[in-house]
Amino acid sequence: MKSLNEQIIRKIKLRYLHFIDVICETQSLVAAAAKLNVTPAALSKSCLEIERILGVQLFIRSHHGMQPTDICTLVVESSRSIGHELDKLVKMVNEYREVEMGTLTIGVQAMGLEARIMSGVSAIKKASPDRTIRITHRERNTLIEMLNRRELDMIFIDSFQMDRHSHVSFLPMLHAGCVAVSQHGARSVREIVENWGVYREDLWILPQKGIAMRDRFDALLYSRDLEPPPQLIEYNSYGGLRDLFVHSGGWGIIPSYALNLAKGYIDLQSTYDTMDEMQLESGLAWLGAFPQKKYVEEAIAVFADGGKETHQA
Repeated sequence: MKSLNEQIIRKIKLRYLHFIDVICETQSLVAAAAKLNVTPAALSKSCLEIERILGVQLFIRSHHGMQPTDICTLVVESSRSIGHELDKLVKMVNEYREVEMGTLTIGVQAMGLEARIMSGVSAIKKASPDRTIRITHRERNTLIEMLNRRELDMIFIDSFQMDRHSHVSFLPMLHAGCVAVSQHGARSVREIVENWGVYREDLWILPQKGIAMRDRFDALLYSRDLEPPPQLIEYNSYGGLRDLFVHSGGWGIIPSYALNLAKGYIDLQSTYDTMDEMQLESGLAWLGAFPQKKYVEEAIAVFADGGKETHQA
């Protein structure tokens, strides 16, 4: 035979506890019913039912409203604790479901790989329609930090100084040299550096620090004891960049695969001498020193199969 406590627990409905909480807060059956979107009659019936189950009077009813009793206050406090625990339970279940469903988190800061990244994402989604895929665009250093904190499953970045992160695996997908461009034409980076005294005083349009192409260029100048340009415009998005070059007349560094964007504005050679220090190497990075979830391993395999290395002068 069930104990009295077991009978009470079995009969109490969670919505009853919520009803009592709202009545206690408003101290009005009509106001509480309006807030709960039920009729006052239905709410009154539910209130009487829980009082019958508990065997105590929760409210003193009068023409002035519903005055909560001392035991009602204790019931409301306990019901709120139950509500908090249920919130924690729901959050825990949702987090578990997200892991089970395999929310794939990808960080991107790799110009030139966009088409292959999106092709891989599409292939993964078609293979697992119920999987959520979250793509985040940030600066390179921020993406590496997020990867190390396991906020991202993988990142697409340049390999510059990635050898400092021994726990990170890197799959190269694109190699490309860099060229300096402006309204005056295109120049090899070697020519720019060897004549830096002339070019330094011009306006320079460069990515913000933390973007690999800028970091490589700064390291190149530093290695030759060359001062950075005093006139500088920095950007962290490629939107409107071509117009900025056209209207400002400034110099900038672009990957060789982006030279097609300059056609129609400047004369271009078929090839340019590139420097090893300004060779971009973009690809996929993940925490290879640690076990990965199965769906992450599957995603890495998709990008590895579809991301054969390409080289551009």
